[in-house]
Amino acid sequence: MLLDLNIKRFRYSGAELDSLQRIEMNLAPGSLTVVVGESGSGKSTLGEVLAGILPRQGADQCLGTMNLAGQRIEYTDLESQRINVAGWAKHVGLLPQEAGHYLSRIRERVAEELVFSLENEGVPREEMRQRIAGLSKQLGLDHLLERDPAKLSGGQERLVALAALAISEPSVMVLDEPLAGLDSWATDAVTEMISRLRADGTAMVVLSRTAKPWADNTDALGKLVDGQLSKISAEEHVQQPVSEPTQWRATPGEAEILLDFSGVQLGYPGAERPVVDGLDLQVRAGECVGLAGANGSGKTTVLKTAAGLLRPTAGTLAVSASTGMLLQNSSDQLFERTVLREVSFGLPKKGKQRLRVPEVLSQLGLEAFAETHPYELPASARRLVALATVLVREPQVLLLDEPTEALDSAGLACLQEVIDSVLNRGGSVLLSTHDQDFMHRTAHRVHQMLGTPESTTSGA
Repeated sequence: MLLDLNIKRFRYSGAELDSLQRIEMNLAPGSLTVVVGESGSGKSTLGEVLAGILPRQGADQCLGTMNLAGQRIEYTDLESQRINVAGWAKHVGLLPQEAGHYLSRIRERVAEELVFSLENEGVPREEMRQRIAGLSKQLGLDHLLERDPAKLSGGQERLVALAALAISEPSVMVLDEPLAGLDSWATDAVTEMISRLRADGTAMVVLSRTAKPWADNTDALGKLVDGQLSKISAEEHVQQPVSEPTQWRATPGEAEILLDFSGVQLGYPGAERPVVDGLDLQVRAGECVGLAGANGSGKTTVLKTAAGLLRPTAGTLAVSASTGMLLQNSSDQLFERTVLREVSFGLPKKGKQRLRVPEVLSQLGLEAFAETHPYELPASARRLVALATVLVREPQVLLLDEPTEALDSAGLACLQEVIDSVLNRGGSVLLSTHDQDFMHRTAHRVHQMLGTPESTTSGA
């Protein structure tokens, strides 16, 4: 075995309840272990324990043992051994749920970002070139190598982060929601890469809300509920009840146009070519429009332009209503020390919007977390906090960038309720997502972004 884990319990400092209980894992070379669970079940915590990031010395409470590369780590009620995280990372690599956090953010080119860890290890330059070439071919990253990592789309950023992790060749790779925000091509590339890494002897651990993409090839499938891990079979997972087929919403009749893109060109300073060119798109009151397309096709750029964060370089954009945007990376919208302060930030001390704060918290099921730090919440709840900061201002046009990422079933229900409420009061929604089931259930029509072989100007 490459790694043996036996955690009797783990509790964060100051917490009243254990986050993990009775966790046993045995990882053999080339194995694939999939752990499924809702947001808040403990998946990310388990990933950080495997990576040696948790428990924090002298803070968290942990009881158990871990064996890796001939080293035995003892966690007791009285004392825990200190782990050299940098040394541990040579054996166990973790791609966090917010994949961008794995990148250094100090390199100007993707190629430089990929070899950051290799430079620190003193790997010869020619070997670094060979590893970059191999990974770029597997993941289709050749066209990104000269790009600025800070200007990638969410899906491209996840691919680059995965490549940056894989290039250091750890014997165990832990991937937290590795397919989130990826288009179908990138999803296929990642799953193929995982198969190749397994064939080379790398043990893979996938933490995910669903085992659907992995069920047929996994060696061990477990389910986390309230921090407790139980083994389930692929057959059990496949036999779970399937939701009813979704139906397209009926397209509303002629109504006021709230967003009107006419021949719009969008780009970034210094780029060789525009990201979007010749965009014609209208969004009417009472209408939800989806943006579809490959990673990097310009979906986020269109949403940011509608929100007023970017300006067209050609063409015209008419916005006849107030807008509010949920970013793909919700962490970019959170900076206060409590949920209440976050949602109330920038609002007048008196008035209608301030009175809406408790209403919005209740609508999203966040009222119990009003005094909690946003970063102490599970990913699903944290994303809802970011959404609350937008909703409290009652925008007439709601802009959503990959809104289903990190949301559990309860969070998805809240999101659907929010969209319905915006449409019912005469507003509109423009969203991008690779979640086809959600798109089919939610949108009146879909606009296919240009820039991919299968692109058309629009679809319904």
